Amino acid sequence: MVKKKILAIDDSVIALKQLQNILEKKFEFAGATSGLAGLKRLDSEHFDLVLLDIEMPVMDGFATLTSIRQREGLKDLPIIILTGTRHKDKVIKGITSGVHGYVVKPADSELLISKIEAALNL
Repeated sequence: MVKKKILAIDDSVIALKQLQNILEKKFEFAGATSGLAGLKRLDSEHFDLVLLDIEMPVMDGFATLTSIRQREGLKDLPIIILTGTRHKDKVIKGITSGVHGYVVKPADSELLISKIEAALNL
């Protein structure tokens, strides 16, 4: 069986490493440390799902999300927001922005995997 390919976009290298440890048994994993780096990967490689942090310098998660949705062929790409922010307005904006899930860090690994599998219809 071919593993589904996940791109995590998070400015924290530590968070990316933790995600890799959680996900690499079930999925093919790639990381990007900024919104711009994530967009470059999406332009050159196929991914089945994106895990997206909101709080990032230069280009935050919402700007990255908007840019992903404007790209041809990525309008329906499953995206799960994975962030440390608990600010009510950002949580509501995240949930209503057409993503497939919203998970607060530190993420419970079983919860995260179940959300990913649901978004991928596995």
